[in-house]
Amino acid sequence: MIATRTLPVCPKCRVALGPGLLNLGRFAPCPGCGSELWAEVFPALVRPIAKGSAGEVVLVPGESTCFYHETKKAVVVCDACGRFLCGLCDLDFHGQHLCPTCLESGKKKKTIVQLEDWRFLHGRQALMLAILPLFLTGLAALFLCLRHWRTPGSLVRPARWQMPVALVLATIQVVGVPLLIWAAVHG
Repeated sequence: MIATRTLPVCPKCRVALGPGLLNLGRFAPCPGCGSELWAEVFPALVRPIAKGSAGEVVLVPGESTCFYHETKKAVVVCDACGRFLCGLCDLDFHGQHLCPTCLESGKKKKTIVQLEDWRFLHGRQALMLAILPLFLTGLAALFLCLRHWRTPGSLVRPARWQMPVALVLATIQVVGVPLLIWAAVHG
């Protein structure tokens, strides 16, 4: 069962909202004060936590033991370094069995492609360059838009509108600024 302290609370009366009031897609009354609330949370908040393995104790002398826990029986080998791991240390990541050390070094060295905790927001950068009223920044924004059009955006909140807006503004700058200069010189 989910602990009550992890569930969101009503902003008015501070009563915990049960799983029956979450992710309904509509307003629902608070169980404490009756205020109309709309509560959307990540599904992982209400999903039961899978029971992990504590690791089996070594019963027979000479059995393979975990690299990190000498008293625990090894159940799998780390796919990256080859160390024996118990059920407690085995980290199943995208079908690979990794030890905590390999997962951490993969994060630091960026060798595990699926493990990312930040992204460069090319759309935001292009929009900032396109807003500046200079011809060169328009070219840079146009380059960023065309080069990174299909690059994945934000991990948290996608802002898909930024890249097309930046493309339009950059095109106006690249085409419009020279036309304005030409019109000012010849007009």
